[in-house]
Amino acid sequence: MSDRLHTHETVAWARQRLDDLDAIISEVEKTLDKLQDSAQKEVDVVLVRLKASRGTIQKIYDDLRDETNSVKESAEGIQDALEAEWVKVESAFLAYLSAVGDRAESTRDVVVARAQAQRKSWEASLKALRDQAADVVEAARGEFDSAIKRLSDEAEKFQARIGEAKDAGDESWKAVKGGLADARAVHERTIQKIKGAFSKLL
Repeated sequence: MSDRLHTHETVAWARQRLDDLDAIISEVEKTLDKLQDSAQKEVDVVLVRLKASRGTIQKIYDDLRDETNSVKESAEGIQDALEAEWVKVESAFLAYLSAVGDRAESTRDVVVARAQAQRKSWEASLKALRDQAADVVEAARGEFDSAIKRLSDEAEKFQARIGEAKDAGDESWKAVKGGLADARAVHERTIQKIKGAFSKLL
């Protein structure tokens, strides 16, 4: 996998996590007033941890987006940093679930909000992949049409040479064989271009 592709995937991964985290924070804040004092204090601590993690992930995400072409760290190092911070988010989320205890409504709301945020992120990623696939297919179609036209032109030239060669000697046959070799080379290059265009989809 190229660094550029891995960086793009890391940006998308970070964006999804930010959306997920925003949904968690929003729902946790909504439940704060409904809790008793002891649970409220625990949730306040959780909220501080979640917001700190959100700030860290946002900074990493912003830095990566701003410096996509000149990232000094490897994309894998950035992914590791994001994953390490995400472990803290998941830990804080579990602490929140523990703090709210038997308040099923609060738990349900945050899980639903989180699922909706994940779904939106996945839909956005899927749309980006579909758009990219459509662009690659369109480019391959253009290359294919161009190559077919070249092959058709070479076939016409070849047909004309065959007609001339019926009454000609060895020199004409050499020209016909040369035309056939040229047509075969164009065909092979065309097939390679088409394969190359479709391999970009995988």
